[in-house]
Amino acid sequence: MASRILTIASVVLGLSSLSSSQQSACKAVEVPVGVISMSGDVFRGLAAEDFLGRIQKKPVAVKALTYDDGPRRVLIVADAGKKLSADSRKAEAEMIQILVANARPEDTFAIMPARGSGQDVNFTADRNAITQALSQSGDGKRGKEPGVLDTVMSGIEWFGTPQAGDAVVVIAYDLEGNHKANAKTVAKALESGHIRMFGLALGPVQTKSSVATSTVTSTTSQGLAQSRPLVGDTVYSTGDEHFFPLTANSGGLVLGVMNGNSQRNYKIDDPRLLQEVRQKARSVSKMIAAYYRMQIEPPQLSHPEDWSLEINGEMQKHTQPMFVLYPHELGPC
Repeated sequence: MASRILTIASVVLGLSSLSSSQQSACKAVEVPVGVISMSGDVFRGLAAEDFLGRIQKKPVAVKALTYDDGPRRVLIVADAGKKLSADSRKAEAEMIQILVANARPEDTFAIMPARGSGQDVNFTADRNAITQALSQSGDGKRGKEPGVLDTVMSGIEWFGTPQAGDAVVVIAYDLEGNHKANAKTVAKALESGHIRMFGLALGPVQTKSSVATSTVTSTTSQGLAQSRPLVGDTVYSTGDEHFFPLTANSGGLVLGVMNGNSQRNYKIDDPRLLQEVRQKARSVSKMIAAYYRMQIEPPQLSHPEDWSLEINGEMQKHTQPMFVLYPHELGPC
């Protein structure tokens, strides 16, 4: 009898140990990864071994990499507030036009105005409905002038069941003046919905923020932002503090378009400025249209942790500079 009890106990302990071992291993997770050039073009043809992932100085195994250029659902949240100058409104309309004009036939768009009048349009292939929405009268169903983040939260509900490549594009002066939503609730909703957020800023953007999980900086002189440790780069202390971390941490990006430099005159009838406005909208369109679906195997985590993902040094030697866009937190698992 004692022998049988010991045998049963050893089996139970063995099963318990096996169960504990299985629970301690994190399951592979999929993250969206964009790789872009300084001009906003997308890099194709990369392989899993071209990436280096780390968390807490430990390697994050990249198990598989698939290039995804499938159909997209894109929600545009457009600022219709009083802060916008006439030139900013024209730039906004131009960028909306570019976003829909550069889409593929299989892509669908929705649009919601924030802080002002305009018509909500749910996901549709009708490009004219999107470009004309801001000039239409709203129905008032969302209450009085919801803030930009309030509107983002309302729009996220329109996505329903997540689909690969879902994205929100926020065209706004800033993200202030919300009634219910805040940066943390939006970040959580984006993560839960597997949605990347992109921005086209019509005002100055602060590139060092308490919302970000680590010190960040950006190549704002080129209109692109890359989250990385601050090493000798300029940190802008004015402007919206949530725009950059919300986009970067979701795997997206914010590009400064208008009013970011107090020394510059932003007139949309300036051919150079108009070209920049169009180019930045095209860049965002490219980033949304195609990205990599990366399968990674992170270490055991009890709470969300920052991680880093970069192109390995050997690959970087033979190409123009590459900027990697990816969700900046992993876990828990």
